[in-house]
Amino acid sequence: MTAAVKFTRKTLPQKEGLGEKLAKKRISLGLDIRDVEKAIRIRAKHIDAIESGNYTGLPPDVYVRGFISNYSTFLGLDPDKVIRLYERERGLEESAKNIKNKPSGKVLNTPKLVITPKTITIFLITLFFLLIFSYIGWQVNILTSPPILSISGPADDFTTSDNSVVVAGETSPGSTLLINEVEVGIGQNGSFKEKVNLQTGVNIIKVKALNKLGRTNQVDRTVVSQYIGAATPAPGAFEVKVTIGPRSASLQVDIDGKKVTEKAIIMLAGVSQTYKANETIKITTNDGGSVQATYNDQSVGFLGKANENTTREFVKGMTIK
Repeated sequence: MTAAVKFTRKTLPQKEGLGEKLAKKRISLGLDIRDVEKAIRIRAKHIDAIESGNYTGLPPDVYVRGFISNYSTFLGLDPDKVIRLYERERGLEESAKNIKNKPSGKVLNTPKLVITPKTITIFLITLFFLLIFSYIGWQVNILTSPPILSISGPADDFTTSDNSVVVAGETSPGSTLLINEVEVGIGQNGSFKEKVNLQTGVNIIKVKALNKLGRTNQVDRTVVSQYIGAATPAPGAFEVKVTIGPRSASLQVDIDGKKVTEKAIIMLAGVSQTYKANETIKITTNDGGSVQATYNDQSVGFLGKANENTTREFVKGMTIK
């Protein structure tokens, strides 16, 4: 008599999906969806839809990619890997829809469509209005959603031995970009790259994108500067020292007729900088009420009024009153 063969069931582990991966990481950090919404300014319902894999309830793909990139960065995950996982899952979802909607092999008798000039006219008019309404809906969705904002550098908790850092990234085209409340320009594709002067120690850089309806998206970066100053100051007949505060400000400096930098740079509140020249030093700022100066250790005070574009020129041998 043949003995009965016993089989052992084995459950194969399922691969962790995008939503499950994000939700698991969020929960491990002790965060609620509302906490995430406040931190990265993405609606809670969008975060919930991403974690549940409900992509049909989300805005267009370009915005979803921005949401996922910002969310994964906030959670400490690699945004490139998470985006690739999203693309795979989205591709599988679309494939499943195509298979589901594929017609069966059974041929059905359908009435023949008679094309007439009237039919073509109705079709073109309907198509025209559909395109108009679709465009309006797309524009409204763009305006009512916070602008996309991603920072490629510097990384958070970045440490440098220099007294400046380059802030770079991308935002939605047409947005207004502010770095510590100082407006900076962006490219036609939404890219930006700005040099920011730092004070020695801890610096908080706040990058904020603002759209036409006032919706905002903000990303903060903490940068530690270990700069100890130049070993030997440059020679010059006189010097001007500027100190920034209480707000950050942009500064363009000309020394003896030559620009120190090609364009104005952002200087954070608390930063001090000394310039030496043989003949003239010209300082241009977007906020005269946030730039104080001394001329050869003589206090000049603020260069102008708060939030006022100001230009001040210092020359060799001048008298400070």
